[in-house]
Amino acid sequence: MRRIIETSVLFAALTMAMPASAQEKVLGLAAIDLQNSFFVRMKEAGDVAAADYGVRSTWQSAEGSLEKQVAIIENFINQGVSAILIDPLDKNAVVPVIQKATAAGIPVITMGNKVEAGDNHSTLYPDYENMGMVARAIGTSLGGQGQVALLVGSRGNFVSDTREKGFVDTMEKEFPDIEVVGILPTDWDAAKATNAAQTWLTTYPELSAIACISDSLCLAADSVANALGSELIYGGYDGDAEMKELIDSGKMVMDVLTGAYRVGYWNIAVAARLADDQDLPKDLYMPTYFVTSDETAEKLKAAGMEFDYIDTERQAAEAQNYTEQLGPTLPASAMTVSQ
Repeated sequence: MRRIIETSVLFAALTMAMPASAQEKVLGLAAIDLQNSFFVRMKEAGDVAAADYGVRSTWQSAEGSLEKQVAIIENFINQGVSAILIDPLDKNAVVPVIQKATAAGIPVITMGNKVEAGDNHSTLYPDYENMGMVARAIGTSLGGQGQVALLVGSRGNFVSDTREKGFVDTMEKEFPDIEVVGILPTDWDAAKATNAAQTWLTTYPELSAIACISDSLCLAADSVANALGSELIYGGYDGDAEMKELIDSGKMVMDVLTGAYRVGYWNIAVAARLADDQDLPKDLYMPTYFVTSDETAEKLKAAGMEFDYIDTERQAAEAQNYTEQLGPTLPASAMTVSQ
């Protein structure tokens, strides 16, 4: 009896001493920060994904420090985690540590950024095509005439630059009589977007529309337009719940739903599948939705633009419907759309 008990105790001790990777798959995530509401929502849904996929996720905040982010990744490598997810503060500066991780046999996912580090995977969005559709909705709503402006994130950021290019290229090719009077980097700062909108509305009294590569920038611009008594239309990106009133009123002619919850769930789902040795493309593109009101969609259709869309009621549902969209029962092909 004593021998059985001693054997059981020894087995338990050995099990506790075993590295986590031998007991369960562990995903390490190096975030930019975990205070911003977008990242908070990402983590909330990411934890649901971890439970759905039967893995454990550990989220670490770089608190805006590149040095700290690199140290976090180094620590994940030393721990021998099953996969590493990185929201890169600097896509070039993290290349060496990504290469170190992949050399150690750990899959690496660079989130929302195209990072050329060799064997890493990148989770991206169909930004060029989507922002082209936003430009098309604005241009069609304006009847191909007028002045528009564009609020972007920061130069050199893959997402911001790709969305800017999609918007500008579409305007130039399809709406030659619409003038893009300004493109301003905001660093995703609402205060900078507010200042830009005020300058534009003062300088260009005929300004008809403002497009934004992120919804929060459009909200800031609209507050200025309301204060100055200007009537503008908008096109945005993110599918934030806060945009419901603008969309339902017809002021925002198109939004694109990615959604913080969906982004968080999707990234953990991709990492869990890679940790399980599933074959996925190096570049994955998140399934997204165009959002508008039925009334706006009818007006655009009458003007010759017809497209698949969801309204704000379905937007609210789909933003939380991530398990059904991206869960473990779905095939690997559900993790990306064709490009």
